Amino acid sequence: MPQKLRDTEHERIPTTVARLVTAADGDTLYRDAYLRRAAEILAPIITEERYESALRDRQQLERLRGQARAAISRQDWEQVRELGTGLAGLQRTLEAEQVALAAAESVYGAPPVALDPLSPGLIQFPGRWSDPTQARAETSEALAELARVDAANGTLYSARRAALDAIPLAGVAVSASGTEAVSPANVEQQALEALRSGDATALQRVADAMLGQRSAPGAGEQGPAAARAAITAPVVLGEPLPETCMVRAHALGLDRAETAPVSPEVAAAIADFLQRYAIGASAATRDRASEGVARLTLAAEGIDVPPDLAATFVETISLFALHLFVNSAGLRYVPLPTEREVVLVEPHAEGDEAATPLLRELGCGRRGGLSRDDIEIMLCKRGARIVGEHLGLDPLAFRLVCIPADLFIRLGRDRGWGKRQEWTHFDGYQIGAGGRLRALVGGNARFGGLADLCSISRGDARETTVVRFAVIRRERLGFRFG
Repeated sequence: MPQKLRDTEHERIPTTVARLVTAADGDTLYRDAYLRRAAEILAPIITEERYESALRDRQQLERLRGQARAAISRQDWEQVRELGTGLAGLQRTLEAEQVALAAAESVYGAPPVALDPLSPGLIQFPGRWSDPTQARAETSEALAELARVDAANGTLYSARRAALDAIPLAGVAVSASGTEAVSPANVEQQALEALRSGDATALQRVADAMLGQRSAPGAGEQGPAAARAAITAPVVLGEPLPETCMVRAHALGLDRAETAPVSPEVAAAIADFLQRYAIGASAATRDRASEGVARLTLAAEGIDVPPDLAATFVETISLFALHLFVNSAGLRYVPLPTEREVVLVEPHAEGDEAATPLLRELGCGRRGGLSRDDIEIMLCKRGARIVGEHLGLDPLAFRLVCIPADLFIRLGRDRGWGKRQEWTHFDGYQIGAGGRLRALVGGNARFGGLADLCSISRGDARETTVVRFAVIRRERLGFRFG
């Protein structure tokens, strides 16, 4: 591309970037891909390095203003004039780049993780949209325009637009009579949102819908079967990985791993529990989940593991009735009862702190003492390049992530994981008050070992928390229920 862009291109680039940012906020499963493309398009008019330099210029501007105020109070007019000259120069530079810097802020300053506005229960939290219908409409429109103006990636945009348009919006189902029905698992979230917004009409509508469902013939504790969440893991997760990537994976310090089958009884108990209680996770839902916990406990007793591990496993699964969890793509996260899943994973023994080629490619020389924010930024900047260039895999089909909690449990039993008093970073987050994200960690021997699951602040960089990476199929992150 020519060094000096034509005026029309200068005008077009911020518009295209804005559409990509809209797509990234509305289709969070591919957020990383949209933001990468936005950075590519934006780079000719403002690079990430220039954006970071501008941030330093803004800080310098504030310092100069502070110094000028102090000089004025001292009536040191020589210094005031000198500081004024510096202020004027910085202001002119920043004002001349105002449009480009605003676009840069939306891309280079974008958080790597954002909540999916179409996942059940998440639209209630602060974000770009307060209505999933509007979120989908605006995202779909942005993708349609992108398919027209960015033809090189048109296939992706068109495919994602079709996929989003096919998603049933959270909390709405169609009953056998053809009328809309509110999902009982999500009704508490909808009622609370209506109450918070002062929408008495919406609150009454939710209550009427629930009362109507409960009085309908055949409606049980959880309402019509059609309103129940369904958890069926994508079949593609069990497909073999391309043989061509294996040598490259070993060079980075990654090994192929396949999950051991879960007994049908345990898989059924987990799926039933999550379908009943996870989608509307709350304190009230947890109180109603005692029967489900009892069924989980009975199923866990049949697992050939020590009783204390089985008890921790049941406690961990029951957390999904209390808390909302999302994965690193911002979609609702629940353990997937896959019969078979094939991944690439770092196989090192716990306590092995050696810097592997993978860590070096990520720009990181250690496993411990990293905050989740640090890790996500590294993955956002370098993960796709590692997947594409070093492993020869399609970054749109595979992602490099912190190992998911359910994979850690299933793979770790035969690998001796969970025996040290340290936490491992797990892919995903627990959603706290106001939509605040807390990073998932677990596997600490002091708190249950292999099945331990808890959360810490995203900025927590304690030395006793380590990272173990895995390469997974994007379909795992894109699984939807509800």
